[in-house]
Amino acid sequence: MKRFVVLLLSIFLLFGCGSPATDTSSTSNLTDGTYEGVGQGKNGDVKISITIENGEIVDGKVVETKETAGYASASDVILENVIASNSLDVDIVTGSTMTSEATLEAIKDCLAQAGGSEADLIKKEVGEAGKKELITEEHQVVVVGAGGAGLVAAIEAKNHGVEDVIIIEKMPFVGGNTLISGAEMAAPGNHLQEAEGIEDSADLYYEDVLVAGGDPALVRVLADNSLEDSKWMADEIGVIWIDELMFFGGHTVKRSLIPLGNRGTELITKLEAKAKDLGIKILLNTAATELITDDSGAVVGVKAEGKDADYEFSAKAVILATGGFGNNVEMRVKYDPSVDDSILSTNAAGIDGDGIVMAEAVGADLVDMEYIQLYPVCHPETGALLYVDDVRLFGATIIVNEEGERFVEELETRYVMSMAVKEQTGSVAYELMTLQAAIDAGVLENHKAEVDDLMENGFLVQADTLEEVAELMGVDPDNLVATVEKWNSYVDGGKDLDFNKRGKLFRIDEAPYWLLKFAPAVHHTMGGVKIDPSTHVINTEGEIIPGLYAAGEVTGGIHGNNRLGSVAIADIVVFGRIAGQTVAKEIAE
Repeated sequence: MKRFVVLLLSIFLLFGCGSPATDTSSTSNLTDGTYEGVGQGKNGDVKISITIENGEIVDGKVVETKETAGYASASDVILENVIASNSLDVDIVTGSTMTSEATLEAIKDCLAQAGGSEADLIKKEVGEAGKKELITEEHQVVVVGAGGAGLVAAIEAKNHGVEDVIIIEKMPFVGGNTLISGAEMAAPGNHLQEAEGIEDSADLYYEDVLVAGGDPALVRVLADNSLEDSKWMADEIGVIWIDELMFFGGHTVKRSLIPLGNRGTELITKLEAKAKDLGIKILLNTAATELITDDSGAVVGVKAEGKDADYEFSAKAVILATGGFGNNVEMRVKYDPSVDDSILSTNAAGIDGDGIVMAEAVGADLVDMEYIQLYPVCHPETGALLYVDDVRLFGATIIVNEEGERFVEELETRYVMSMAVKEQTGSVAYELMTLQAAIDAGVLENHKAEVDDLMENGFLVQADTLEEVAELMGVDPDNLVATVEKWNSYVDGGKDLDFNKRGKLFRIDEAPYWLLKFAPAVHHTMGGVKIDPSTHVINTEGEIIPGLYAAGEVTGGIHGNNRLGSVAIADIVVFGRIAGQTVAKEIAE
């Protein structure tokens, strides 16, 4: 009725749509005015406001969004391109498909309120793309990649006397995999362990990580610096570690610090702010394509492609921090044919192995490329890591198959758990918990949007009885009841007699119950460029490549065949700091 009234009477006011003026356009059905529309993003509503004049979108802004910081900027990019072309026929922002589509959906909502549709927009010619300008710049240090490792490395280079540091990032936002991670950091001997009476040490941490077969020299550096560097993140960067610890699979003891909000946004927003405070330039939408070498083979710069220009950066040092190759199916299959396109990925947009390819092209040695880790608890359709699974890391869940039976220890390593899930009916599994356990783990407080989305789409169900929650999810109800009865008897006896689950055991006997459906997805690639303990990149002859350094998931040799949960953040902070310190020292010599 509202559209009918607008079209026939051209009234001045529409309910809930601002205060449109009378349509003055003779070529469009759209009524002039400012409108607010809504689209469904990954984490909830994306609300967009646009202003229409004479059939043209002349202004727009994001009114509200629940999208993850960084990814939310996709809405700004879409709006900018829509306004420039007066058309919704614009490119989706790479890696931010759901946010981009939500923004377009919200704009369509506005157009409908204005009495028309996208067909009423008269597309503007924005000009043909000519040859890009080539910009040459000289810097002391160029950091390639603005994820956690890159930001840490740049900050430490600046802190140790490098005046001119620039970060280039191919995505339109910073953060990489760190941004979308839980960002827990394993730190042996931390103050929370001391308060709980947990005995831990760098040596025990070293032994836990080394089980997977990493380079002992690199693992030793990791173990010896993780505690100190967790304090650096708090004291220097301002990261808040909450007063709880998580117990990840493969660790002997509970030792992992948790950031405020249980998300990587706490780390990335603070790291980005620190970098900007130090005057570090961050150039977004700029994809490195090639390392520049001199006649001796030393790396002396980087070539890159930007949105409006191409670049050649000369530098005394280049630090690669481009992440792994979890999204690059071709590269995955090259090194492990079983990890094909049938397996989804938890990785952030842009994690395509670019840095590894560039480094290999200048002679870098690659190690452990065949080791590709799956994360066991991910969305069965999108591959996104599910933060409802935090309840498991607090020890308060059991995992069953479609037959309602346990088949693996819930705190086993990610590899063991993922392989076990793949062997179950449908290659999926189900995590059972109580609502109270989810509340106690902070899931409803920190990840409510995820919970709402999972429940709306049937991947998470709630019921007052075990039989009902099983039937809602298609799990055998009789077997589930029997499994829980056996589990609770193990809790009462103080020992899991089936799988020897480590840590404190929790009864599952309080309604309402939650049951989560999940599947494994590619999460971390342990292989990458070979480095020494000072983060120099090593060539195939075992020699340092002058001018080239690397930190984070772009490197190999640290995690062996299985990266333990919460050790990735320790990795990027420890070796990111070392990379920044090393280049500062060596370019000053």
